Amino acid sequence: MAIDWVLTLQEQAEFAKQIADDVTRTLEIADLSTAQAVRLYRVVEQGAQTFDRILDEMDQHDIDDDLVGAAETIADIWTNLSVATANKLRVKQGLAPIEFPPELTE
Repeated sequence: MAIDWVLTLQEQAEFAKQIADDVTRTLEIADLSTAQAVRLYRVVEQGAQTFDRILDEMDQHDIDDDLVGAAETIADIWTNLSVATANKLRVKQGLAPIEFPPELTE
């Protein structure tokens, strides 16, 4: 059965954006507990791992460059969510947040 990559990526983009909205709102909660931050981080990591499996599947097919670009954009969303939730957890644990050199974020 052939995979409809356009539909798959549209669904994944929609899902990632919905999760991003939820994560952003949750991270803004002033009294978010460490346990809640841990659960949030795990949920984000699970979503990122699921999308990594989709990327692995795409690598096994001859995928149009536009679709690869779209997939990379979705992967970036998951990476940003992962770093944001990890940083919240680190701060809750009294650790410094992860910072990237400016040349990596431009």
